[in-house]
Amino acid sequence: MNYATEVTNLTYNAADQQFEALVILHEAGDRLGFPTSLKAPITADFETVARSLVVQAKVRRAQNVHELMSRLRPMTSKVSHAA
Repeated sequence: MNYATEVTNLTYNAADQQFEALVILHEAGDRLGFPTSLKAPITADFETVARSLVVQAKVRRAQNVHELMSRLRPMTSKVSHAA
């Protein structure tokens, strides 16, 4: 299945020498978040890291791995501010 994807909160964990991120898959109006990680040097190419993290999230979704999945609220186009 094709998903629109977002890689958010990408950080490098120096202690574990890995990149960590929340990958969000957009599916039929839902936003599904999957925590992901990739062991790689800090000098790794961003595109390669992001692509690998997205693949990891898609595999978890295809395998119905739900224990670490979060269902996120839909994004709204308007932001309301209380007066």
